[in-house]
Amino acid sequence: MKKIAIVLAAAASISASGVYAGFGSLSNLSSSLSESVTGVSSSNMDLNGFFTQAKATNAMFIQSRTALASLLASKQDSDELKAKQKSLKTTSDLKEKEAIQKQIVALSDSVLEASQKDEEATVAKLSALNAEQKKHLLNSATNFAIASLTARELAVGAKKVSTSLIANPSSLTNTGMSLVDAKGMVGDITGIAKNSTMALVEYPKLFKKAGIEFKVPTSSSEKPKTLSDI
Repeated sequence: MKKIAIVLAAAASISASGVYAGFGSLSNLSSSLSESVTGVSSSNMDLNGFFTQAKATNAMFIQSRTALASLLASKQDSDELKAKQKSLKTTSDLKEKEAIQKQIVALSDSVLEASQKDEEATVAKLSALNAEQKKHLLNSATNFAIASLTARELAVGAKKVSTSLIANPSSLTNTGMSLVDAKGMVGDITGIAKNSTMALVEYPKLFKKAGIEFKVPTSSSEKPKTLSDI
């Protein structure tokens, strides 16, 4: 697999509880990150590098989906998403954070699923966005696509990672992850890759129907956008 540009600092926002969404710094995730390049290949498997990339990718994926959902949601759901994100920044209890994170993911999933089912309503909502909201939309969509592209590349080595973990669980020592968490992360990355058409094809088509010009990223090495609160 080719070298992938990743954002290492995202990994710092992943909680030790095994929940990988880096919601604690959603408003400045992209702007505060330092980029690094870690090689992950089938011939020279670097588990620490793989999981560092996987954590950062998963955090960006969920962050961008949540931002997108907040723009497509009803006012009530949008306000709830924003309130939950805000509460994460002031909550230090790990169990409470985990519960809130799961609620955010579930609500985002529900909103995006509904937006795909009612295409006409979604296009109308997109068309009605103001300039600031459209900028936020495009930034969210860009990061959504970059995370999906990166997941596709990581997924190429995911099977070998799983095999390596089963054969030698102690290889996780330097990653700071448990075997359960590691398997969960591999599953998350594989799932993102399998559903990447949502970010790379389906939503760009909706944007076009709404008259919003969006250039879909074609490389995982493209620089992520800054997602500020809106």
